[in-house]
Amino acid sequence: MTEYIAAGNVMIDVIRFHGQRQISKKHIGGPATFAYSGIKLYTDNVMQVSNVGDDFDQYFREWIAKNGVITDGFKVKCDYCNHSYLVYKEDGTYNADPSIARYRDDWIQDFGYMKTSPEEIGVFTKCGGVKGVYIAQNVDYVFWRKFDELKKRDGFKIMWEIEAPSSYKRYMPAVLNALSTADIFSINFKEACNLFGCETEEECIRGIQELPVELTIFRVGEKGLYSISEGKAHYLPTAKIADKIDPTGCGNCSTGGALYAFCEGEDPIMVGIMANVAAAMNIRQYGVMQDFELVRGYAFEKAKEIYREYK
Repeated sequence: MTEYIAAGNVMIDVIRFHGQRQISKKHIGGPATFAYSGIKLYTDNVMQVSNVGDDFDQYFREWIAKNGVITDGFKVKCDYCNHSYLVYKEDGTYNADPSIARYRDDWIQDFGYMKTSPEEIGVFTKCGGVKGVYIAQNVDYVFWRKFDELKKRDGFKIMWEIEAPSSYKRYMPAVLNALSTADIFSINFKEACNLFGCETEEECIRGIQELPVELTIFRVGEKGLYSISEGKAHYLPTAKIADKIDPTGCGNCSTGGALYAFCEGEDPIMVGIMANVAAAMNIRQYGVMQDFELVRGYAFEKAKEIYREYK
């Protein structure tokens, strides 16, 4: 029985860092895959529910075999997985890489029919026993109405990571509608500034404190995050574990880790710490973590150590 589900988009990432001409090789990723990694770091009782391309196997095969990844939730929907070509700027933010010619395996319209629907998630929650579901999603009313019905039927908690195009002040009514279904929320600094029409962390925090959701992970890049609950904002610096190699997916990974900690009954401080530890473990290599069993014990101990020091 699966206790956790990470649902949503799969990506094949190709990145280029500031000042570099050479691009990386293709790495498996995407919001759902990185969130899955953040949960899988702490438990094997998790599966991913995603629509993928027919080329999925060639990229994911080795990682799946090494980590005993449950594959029931992967459904082939088209020829290619979505490809993401990113170029990182000096400040750590990124944009689409303009040096890459658009081609068939990078059709952005693939997202239209590769989005994971509530019905597809419901196939795996209907048997009961699922504690938490992660979804990176926009504010579409129909999606959230169906997802709310699913949640009421099957009794799981929802981690919602807002998608950037939905994080604007003009969409606030739809955001509030989605938050009426979500239990825990994840948003980064740029998204929060757009959503609240502000410029500082302090202004963002005040806006987040008014949101109708139990706990919010407010991610502030290399500085770490704020775990915000019941009007209190706990600042939690980045977990210092290893040298940075590739920051791609760290926000998704921390969001997955936060969902696990939240559903396991941890307090807001530990939720934020376990999120930070997941991100720090993710940043140590290109793409997703390669061997979860190897590092799981260390991740738990590191989280406990940071919690003791923080308290």
